[in-house]
Amino acid sequence: MFTLRLTAILLACTCFDCSGTVPGFPLDDLDFAEVKSTNGWRLRIHGDGSASLRNMQLPAHYLHFPVGTFDARPARELTRDCDKKLAEPVCTTLRYYTAFTDEEVECPCAPGGWPSLVVEEAIARMDMAVDEEGSRRSLRMMSRMIVQ
Repeated sequence: MFTLRLTAILLACTCFDCSGTVPGFPLDDLDFAEVKSTNGWRLRIHGDGSASLRNMQLPAHYLHFPVGTFDARPARELTRDCDKKLAEPVCTTLRYYTAFTDEEVECPCAPGGWPSLVVEEAIARMDMAVDEEGSRRSLRMMSRMIVQ
């Protein structure tokens, strides 16, 4: 019985990297990061790398990016280091949800340039999210929202 428990613990430590804290755990498919830009764009990146993009001025239109398109790990790091204060009156907001602990952390003024860059990347790559006729229409509508 002792040998079975020891084997299970060693296997768990090998799979889940027991040398670190909870942030060392891999992202779960249910984890997500959401970036709210100052100009109405919202990008939600799921733990599997898929994402959805929308603009608050067009609530009926959205685009879904395939699995592996984006990485939510930078959001996990940024929300961990967030001081929860508004540094400026207009900021990019970052939220991160961890399914393992069922916790959501919001950073009202996300530090660094990653949040803005990932939204810009999603906007630039919107055409890769088109997979059906409804998303073609959403792409046309959302393309009109891009500020030149």
